[in-house]
Amino acid sequence: MNTADVPDRLLLDYRFDSGVAVVKVTGEVDVSTSSSLRDSLLRVVTDENHHGLVVNLASVSFLDSTGLGVLVGIWHRVCATPGCLALAAPSRQVRGVLETTGLTKVLPIYDTEAAAVQACREPTAR
Repeated sequence: MNTADVPDRLLLDYRFDSGVAVVKVTGEVDVSTSSSLRDSLLRVVTDENHHGLVVNLASVSFLDSTGLGVLVGIWHRVCATPGCLALAAPSRQVRGVLETTGLTKVLPIYDTEAAAVQACREPTAR
């Protein structure tokens, strides 16, 4: 796999919703795209202009162990700040991977993006 193919396999859309950074991930999160996702999410986490980070996984068609590692790493990074991380609307495939690995017990996961944003806005979510 050539890195020139990565942009076609992973797209990230950024926006802010009431002080919460929302990143919509589209495509495949695997060994060849994970570094791009990690770098992008780290940039958002280190930006102090927001209260939390919501990662919308509704359009992710594939997630491997490397991608799981990115999500866990970002979660650890956010836990060291006063911010909040929430995963939103994982696709059926992604939810299955999260459930199989037991990460649904650790990572805050919401059925909708709106619920995830609301959770990050509430002080008790941090």
